Amino acid sequence: MLRNLQRVAAGLELPPVLRSLRTRLRSSRPMLVFRWLWPFLAPERGLLLAAALVTLLLTLVEVFSPVLLGLFIDSLLGGPATPVPLGRVPLLGLMLAAALARGFLVARQQIQAGTLGERVAARIRNTLWAHLQQLPLEYLRRRGPGRLSLRFVSDTRMVQRLVAQGLVQLSQDLALLCAILVVLLVLNWRMALGVALVLPLYAVLFGWLNPRLRRASRATRRSRSRLSAYLHDHLVGVVITKSLARQNVENRRLGQLTRRLARNGSRRARWGGQLQGLAAGTVALSSVVVLALAAGEIAAGRLTGGTLVMFYTLLGLVVPIFQRLAVANRTFQEAYISLDHLRQTLKVAPERPAVDRRPSLVVESGKLVVEDLSFTRRDGTPVLQGVSLHANRGELVAIVGPNGAGKTTLLELLLGFRSPDGGRILIDGQDTARVNLDSLRVAIGLVPQEALLFDGTVAENIAYGVRDGVPEEQLLRAARLAGVLQMIEQLPDGWDTAVGAGGRALSGGQRQRVALARALA
Repeated sequence: MLRNLQRVAAGLELPPVLRSLRTRLRSSRPMLVFRWLWPFLAPERGLLLAAALVTLLLTLVEVFSPVLLGLFIDSLLGGPATPVPLGRVPLLGLMLAAALARGFLVARQQIQAGTLGERVAARIRNTLWAHLQQLPLEYLRRRGPGRLSLRFVSDTRMVQRLVAQGLVQLSQDLALLCAILVVLLVLNWRMALGVALVLPLYAVLFGWLNPRLRRASRATRRSRSRLSAYLHDHLVGVVITKSLARQNVENRRLGQLTRRLARNGSRRARWGGQLQGLAAGTVALSSVVVLALAAGEIAAGRLTGGTLVMFYTLLGLVVPIFQRLAVANRTFQEAYISLDHLRQTLKVAPERPAVDRRPSLVVESGKLVVEDLSFTRRDGTPVLQGVSLHANRGELVAIVGPNGAGKTTLLELLLGFRSPDGGRILIDGQDTARVNLDSLRVAIGLVPQEALLFDGTVAENIAYGVRDGVPEEQLLRAARLAGVLQMIEQLPDGWDTAVGAGGRALSGGQRQRVALARALA
């Protein structure tokens, strides 16, 4: 039966207006955001359902409280013409229960929203980190650590705010707004119509201000990204700045960046503040309209004092709703920029397939052959042309040449960080372009010119590249061959000495030797 209905529905053609509306809805920003976030939200279906239930209950309590207040006032002021279904004591009991329920439900909603946002952000960070490790080295260098760090810190924080303060709170506010409008219509449709006539003014002004807020938010994010990249580069290179006495120049550069960020941030605050002011002004105007209409309704006997209080209290709930919607809109604009950054990063093609089914490299004699290798940069500059060499196990081969001759490029081609334009590299007769990339890199020990150590102990850094653990004898032998064993024995905690982030607790020569021991291990 269900399949037959699906076939019939598939065969039906929607009118052009509905088709256009469906297309616009699918391509709208909120729908694009939801579709992009859904793979990260889907594992939290249980939490989403619980949040939806709490939101529904909270909406009912929020609307029910002013109704009880109006009935209680009618019980105090009304006569026989305004009968109240409940006495004062039951009404007070229900108002107390509603107040307690509201406190409990608000707490539950905030806990659920915060938990949901943190879990989604953590899932995005894990996915982003796994993807970045598979990206080409050239892309990572071009973006730089400062800009990529923003993806983990700033962009994912904005996504967390979007989920916690945006999706959950927005759902609550929209549901409450719809419920309030329905109750207002039931209470007095004439006054509700007067309120409804003011709302189009808000919609028109919102449509005029919102694009300006979006552009200001995007400019602010760009300025913040540039400032972050500048700080990262110049904190790393502070030795050069001090050695050349360039502090004043860098102070001026930082001042330019911070002024630009402040200028763009002020524009964003201006447009965001105008949106919030528009929300407050719209509701205030609605209140004036309600009071003007209420005078006639009371005179005609169609409105009681309690109903007026009920109506006015419900209208008062719309003020914070519109203010929160304005804040949520600004959060959404900033989060959309962050989501776009994350989406663009995750779209970059990795350097190899998700599952590398190529055969593993088998090293026996350790013979390296480079045949007629050539490589050209992206800008068309040739780096290597017709390079050939042979290297056997136990040989020491030095590759020399001026800066820019392609020495580093040759080593990166050997490790599979880049792909040659022509020629091939063979290890024991196996073309490195046709073997599993992990097996190739595991077989090669790399000690870069600037030896980088990870935050941890000396022993952890030396054993870092060994997948299945390494015997103590092998660690000792690697340290002895690298000439670092005596240095380790003189350290305060020996092998358990913490090297600090980047190995800053060690000297440059000590870092080089630890890195050499890591490659040998």
